[in-house]
Amino acid sequence: MGTEGPAMNELSVNLGEVLRSRYGLAVHTSTPLVGGYDTWAVNWRLYTDRGSYVLRIDRSAPPPTEGWPNSVITCAAAAGVPCQPPMPALDGARAAVIDGATVTLRPFVEGGLLNRDDARQVAAAGATLGLLHTALRGATNDRATPSPWAAQFWPGDRDPPALCDPALDAWHESFVSGVARFAEGAVHGDYWADNLLWHADQIAAVIDWSEARVDALARELAWATWEFGHDQTSPRLDADRARTFLDGYREVAGPWEPGLAAALIPLMRVELRLHARYTLADPGDTEYSTWLQHAFARLGGYSAATLLDG
Repeated sequence: MGTEGPAMNELSVNLGEVLRSRYGLAVHTSTPLVGGYDTWAVNWRLYTDRGSYVLRIDRSAPPPTEGWPNSVITCAAAAGVPCQPPMPALDGARAAVIDGATVTLRPFVEGGLLNRDDARQVAAAGATLGLLHTALRGATNDRATPSPWAAQFWPGDRDPPALCDPALDAWHESFVSGVARFAEGAVHGDYWADNLLWHADQIAAVIDWSEARVDALARELAWATWEFGHDQTSPRLDADRARTFLDGYREVAGPWEPGLAAALIPLMRVELRLHARYTLADPGDTEYSTWLQHAFARLGGYSAATLLDG
């Protein structure tokens, strides 16, 4: 689960004592987890007298904010989505403030990052998202604060010409104002290959729920189809990859609504533009920003009909 760095001794003695008193665990050693495990928090693998656990330390989210994603994970796990809800402490609480940070604990899951070049794994990713959306459709209690990647953080008033598309603006305004015709629910918020662990020929865990929120399920499906369907060597959508992912989604009866197919490409472009706007503020992301802008332009003439078989 992620890449393990060298063993470190940054976990305080106080934290070790709290883990013993709250969970009854004796921590023998600890190793930081890096490389895609969680964008917005620090994670450690703990080796204890009762096996391996992941300790998540988040200094950006107070317990009320942390509690909502945790409840989403718990609901998803109950429906069969492979994910690990935070463990309850001896007093039943699933999150605590320790040394000024919000801390949760969950069992460690063995696995490597999903390979998006393997069609079986891509289909499994689609099926897992379908299961997740079915389980979380209809959720209405949003998180206490917006997810870190909320769209309102990225104004478009300084878009370069490559990102200007008045027709898409009008379409998206209509989508947002009439979004009730598409199902809403809790979404993972960052569903891509690096947040899926593959082990023993199956998806072992969906990780990093930091950006979970209530949104139109169609928006997440569209972006996930791009994530699993785009060519890794050029900014274009590979129809075969995208179909494989969507077929997996539909195979488990993921929510599929009238008009959804026609919305997929516009929603991909909306999300590509948001990501491009985010990179524009970072001089170090110039190459990636250009890549995103090219992808945005290419998709303008793409037909959603090529994504669906039957």
